[in-house]
Amino acid sequence: MNVKLVGNFIQHIEAELMYGEEFYAQKGTLIYLEQGIEKDVVLNGGGNGTLGTIGNLLGAKLTGESIFLVRYVNKCNKPRKVAFGGSFGLHPVKIQNESLICNRGVYVASNNLVQVSAKISIAGIVGGMGGLLQKISGTSTVFLDCKGQPITKELCAGETIEVDEDHIIAMQGISEHQLSSAWSLKNVFGGEGLSMLRITGPGKVHLSPGSIIPQTTTR
Repeated sequence: MNVKLVGNFIQHIEAELMYGEEFYAQKGTLIYLEQGIEKDVVLNGGGNGTLGTIGNLLGAKLTGESIFLVRYVNKCNKPRKVAFGGSFGLHPVKIQNESLICNRGVYVASNNLVQVSAKISIAGIVGGMGGLLQKISGTSTVFLDCKGQPITKELCAGETIEVDEDHIIAMQGISEHQLSSAWSLKNVFGGEGLSMLRITGPGKVHLSPGSIIPQTTTR
């Protein structure tokens, strides 16, 4: 499988699939597909048993994703292409049997089926991200919404940054105990809100230069 991002200002995903290869994407993200590629609908992420499946489906819905994903399969004996677009730009992140903690609704596509579920975060509430975040688990390259050229901060153990929650795409290798709120009236006067999210390494923080959360004044 050959998957690449195309474009500068607004990017899209172009996946060239060999016979039998699959690609997964949120519904509504397809730009085009070539003849020979077939599509069907699968449940978003699955789970362990009936209750696990229902829980993951509800989690996906609550965090801004569809309860279904679209699976694209090349049924032709020649390479065939399929292309997808996000709301803004796109940021590819590789995960290897691990989880990403993401802002709500940023998942666009992946080259393997991943589990998209909800994560309740107390630190997210006090840090401004909200109490219900998105967790993406599995082994895949996942493509996430990003507004502008993405920024990746790799934090060493004990290294700390403060982040405006509207710019967080995902946190990789970072657990709940590494998150805390940074309360300050200076944040308010600086236009950032009362609290920012303090993140302590080790781990990676994937950031969007433009806000990925619509402001209430523009809704």
